[in-house]
Amino acid sequence: MTGSVVSPVLVGRDDEIAVLRAAYERARAGGPSTVLVGGEAGIGKSRLVATATGELPGDPLVLSGGCLELGSEGAPYVPFVAVLRDLVRRLGRDRVAALLPPGGAALGDLLPDLGPAPARYGPARLLEEMLTLLARAAEARPVVVLVEDLHWADASSREMFAYLARNLAGAAVLLVGTVRTGELAARHPNRRTLAELARGGAVAHVVLGPLEPRHVTALLAAVDGRPPDPARSVRVHRRSGGNPLFVEALSTAGETPPGDLRTLLLARVTDLPDPAREALEAMAVAGAELDDDLVRAVAGGPARELGDALGDLTERELVVARENGYAIRHDLIREAVYDALPPPRRRRMHARYAAALADRAPADPNVSATALAQHWTAAGEFERALPAAWRAAERAGRQNAYDEQLHLLGLVLEHWPKVPEPAEAIGAGRTVVLERAASAAFNAGRSGAGVAYGTAALDEVDPAVEPERAARLLGLRGRLQSRIDGGGRDDLRRAVALAPPGASRELRARLLSALAFVEFMALDLDDCRGHATQALDIADRLGDDALRAPALLVLGALHGTHGDLDQAAGAFTEARRAADAAGDAHTFLTTFQWESTFLCDAGRYEEAVELARTGQSAAGRLGQARSRGSMLANARGVPLLFLGRWDEALHVVDEALALAPPPLYVAYLRLIAADIAHRRGQTELGGTLLRQITEFAVHTVGAAEAKAWLALLRLARALDEGDLDAADHIVGEHLAKAPDAWPPQETARLAVLGARVQRARRAAAPRNRRVQAETAERLADLARMLGSVRTTTPVIDALRLTFRALTGSGELPAHDAAAAAWRDLGNRHETAAVLAEAAAVALASNNRPGARSRLREARAIAADLGAAPLRARIDDLAARGRLTDAEGGTPDHAFGLTPRELDVLRLLAGGRTNQQIAAALFISANTVATHVTRILTKLGAASRTQAAAKARESGLLDGPP
Repeated sequence: MTGSVVSPVLVGRDDEIAVLRAAYERARAGGPSTVLVGGEAGIGKSRLVATATGELPGDPLVLSGGCLELGSEGAPYVPFVAVLRDLVRRLGRDRVAALLPPGGAALGDLLPDLGPAPARYGPARLLEEMLTLLARAAEARPVVVLVEDLHWADASSREMFAYLARNLAGAAVLLVGTVRTGELAARHPNRRTLAELARGGAVAHVVLGPLEPRHVTALLAAVDGRPPDPARSVRVHRRSGGNPLFVEALSTAGETPPGDLRTLLLARVTDLPDPAREALEAMAVAGAELDDDLVRAVAGGPARELGDALGDLTERELVVARENGYAIRHDLIREAVYDALPPPRRRRMHARYAAALADRAPADPNVSATALAQHWTAAGEFERALPAAWRAAERAGRQNAYDEQLHLLGLVLEHWPKVPEPAEAIGAGRTVVLERAASAAFNAGRSGAGVAYGTAALDEVDPAVEPERAARLLGLRGRLQSRIDGGGRDDLRRAVALAPPGASRELRARLLSALAFVEFMALDLDDCRGHATQALDIADRLGDDALRAPALLVLGALHGTHGDLDQAAGAFTEARRAADAAGDAHTFLTTFQWESTFLCDAGRYEEAVELARTGQSAAGRLGQARSRGSMLANARGVPLLFLGRWDEALHVVDEALALAPPPLYVAYLRLIAADIAHRRGQTELGGTLLRQITEFAVHTVGAAEAKAWLALLRLARALDEGDLDAADHIVGEHLAKAPDAWPPQETARLAVLGARVQRARRAAAPRNRRVQAETAERLADLARMLGSVRTTTPVIDALRLTFRALTGSGELPAHDAAAAAWRDLGNRHETAAVLAEAAAVALASNNRPGARSRLREARAIAADLGAAPLRARIDDLAARGRLTDAEGGTPDHAFGLTPRELDVLRLLAGGRTNQQIAAALFISANTVATHVTRILTKLGAASRTQAAAKARESGLLDGPP
């Protein structure tokens, strides 16, 4: 088979090219500009981008790199290493180095040509340096950065791409990524990242579909160099499905091509001479660009034969020649060739490639230890794979590429039993590997894996022989467990006991701060303060910001818990400074989260929203959008909930959940959604969310705040559904333990909801002495519980005023004071709820104008919020108080009953006594008796029971009251 099978022109993609050009012009104007090009394999993504970027005005600097399928989990920053290498080749090493910060660049860890990297640097430094480098390069001429095959991106590259997409605004840089659709499993992290990018307003999307028949005709004409046969064009279009790669392959396949499209691609390989086929197989095994020497080392054969083979492959357009070597033209061809290799031959070629890389490694610092580990593993040479994976893991850890480090350490542990003397091979024992794996999992946010590795390491350590090592491992496992479910206190207490004051001061300070953090989350505040103070004392004596930051964080939180926001703000500010100086991103971001939470607790909702938003932006910049970013989303969503900005809150929640955060964070985010669903009357959705949260809570040791919120939601739901026994049971279940186990604000909320439950119980059984006695006792207990809350904030003050109004003598000023407190805070839903209760008090004293004005305001708020249950309660109260129609109304055509008589009949049919009907309709019992007499007369009934039966038969009880 000879002759071109690749079209010299791109057909049918004018609209897509226009999108890329428009994005480029936005970038040149300083606007944020990222384009994702998606489509199935062979659809022409790379061809489209190459054509579009080759025709851009302004002579842009086009830099490209591709993600690799083989080793995608273990090799960090693969495409960006290629981008850096491309930049150095185009501008020269000295010019690139001049664009980097003085004193050593972390990017030197990716490309040693740029010089030695600092011994230690924070996780954000590589991201920031890459951003700065591209922005500075773009000052001279526009830059286009192309990252191919994002579906195979390693975790660090995925993070780098997303970081650049969010932060390149203002630089003349167009960022382009290509993505093969249908390649990723539903829960693959790359799918989540691409979905997150898809929600960004600055990201344009190009989805390549199949070519239309007329475009297939044009493509065949370009390939054949002559007008196509129309019938043949129809056959090729049908056979190829409009996929350009398959169209080109079918153009020379004859009239009876093989049945499978992958087989069709292999048909172009079967008639290759042996040297050419072996060279192609070598490139397929490597999965990367190869120079002449590497092709020869893997494929074998004399130099002359190899040169002819590469020339033949290039002529047949199976291989493309690049500046540094050769690569298979398309991944589908590479995959087909690789899959067709017999396993023994595939292993031998992996071994040859690994050996060739190992020979180069001493003289070439760019040789990847990860590639060596992957290829020795594929070759089944585990004794060689083990040390390579260990070295690669060490380098990934130095680069803060923790996902890749964790994968490589897992590879080490997987190979461990397959190697005769594994500890000698890597110079470390299995316990060290397990400990590093647990630490990598902590840094990568993979808490479940970290607990497993930490437990395995602890099983191999004798605390009596190595107390500090055991303490370190227990501390790590405790912190990991805390992230999962708020637990971990037992591990951390044992760790502190194993590291007494005479032990390493740094270790003890870290453990004390970690224990104080977990104790604060569990509301064990007395012990928490002592441990945080001890940690800060050690940190101050050592002058160590890394130790000071977490201790200050907890002490700031303690000030906030007691309502001293000025002292809390000072401690958080200092903790933020110390954490930033120490490169402690976790503590740095947590200061935003906790300070925002305390602002929210104080009713400073707008400030809380803005501070949490700032923290979320910082989390994205620091590569922690999934972990701390999701908790900052919660800190932002809660005040939005209270402000009544529910759609905005749900948008924040949905964005955070799309990143698949850890279970504890998922629970908090779902609580926001469940609360909004309850307030909107979305019963089915709210029930589903509550079941999901309950399932988490049942299997969780800590998470006191989440469990408190869950209990309050269950209580509010039971109250709204009229299940007063269940509601009272929930109140009793938490009454005694809430002051010790719950945050102060949730305890105060329990008191208010509990008071509402007791009012409802009294109203439902006004003459039941047992119920009256029980409710009186319960209200007294609730008052004592509320009195035990020592924290004073505007929100808790509003809750106290509401409780006082609900449990007092029923004076209208008390309700108005509570409503005013909520109005001042901006909590509209609670304002409307208290106004409705105030209107009921006004009606009971026959203050109809006062009731009407309060209900009017409450209804306007409920309608604006879309709070259907609250609006229904308000409308029901207005109807029962006859505030919507004139007194008496017009007679109903059915039996001549007036609207008021229908109201009485409905309650009578429900089994209510005259006294209960009077209370429900805000009229006297004598008036009810008069209405009942008239109803019996009009219905021709001899008794209340007969009247109820006749009403049901006649449909008088149907429809709204």
